Amino acid sequence: MEEVPNLRKVLDRVENKLIASGKVYVAMSFVFWMIIMLLYFLIFPNVKLPLWATAVYWGVGIVIYLWFSSIIFRYYRRLRAPLNRKVFRRTGIFIGLSWAIGGFVGMGIIPDLSVGINSITMFSIGYLSFISISVFGEWLTFRGSDLEMIPAIVIPAVGIPIALYLSNSGTNPFFWAVLVVSLAFSSTILSYLYSAFKLIR
Repeated sequence: MEEVPNLRKVLDRVENKLIASGKVYVAMSFVFWMIIMLLYFLIFPNVKLPLWATAVYWGVGIVIYLWFSSIIFRYYRRLRAPLNRKVFRRTGIFIGLSWAIGGFVGMGIIPDLSVGINSITMFSIGYLSFISISVFGEWLTFRGSDLEMIPAIVIPAVGIPIALYLSNSGTNPFFWAVLVVSLAFSSTILSYLYSAFKLIR
């Protein structure tokens, strides 16, 4: 009968490693989005782009991010539950919808609002809203089980009123918004990696 507890321990270890691998995969998707953000400021540090060109860059970045995330999600699906394809496909669709809704609200509706605020500030607010809404939708898709995502939801949302204040301070609000999202994603990545470490130590 001693074999039963030992088998249970082995199965628990395997389960923990599978969960940890999923957390690492999610962290990778956040790392990729940070690369897209930072690459923008490496390529265009001193170039004054029109608003439409900036919107095109981020639109393409969103498409690449979703494509990369789908690859990561596919690998995780094979590792975690290769027989439950319908569940993973449905989850992938909901994640895509959450980013589509966030993009529509944050990058489509908010920047076009006529509220007496300059366009770059409205674009910055829209960007922060886009990230917060999209990650919140993704978090709901996982039924709120991934607490590690909370920094990526809360920090950009808190940054919205500050972006409004910065519109009159001479600071580039969009540059600041990207730094806020970088902080939010870095915190989320650290949270995921720490959770994964706790499961496999």
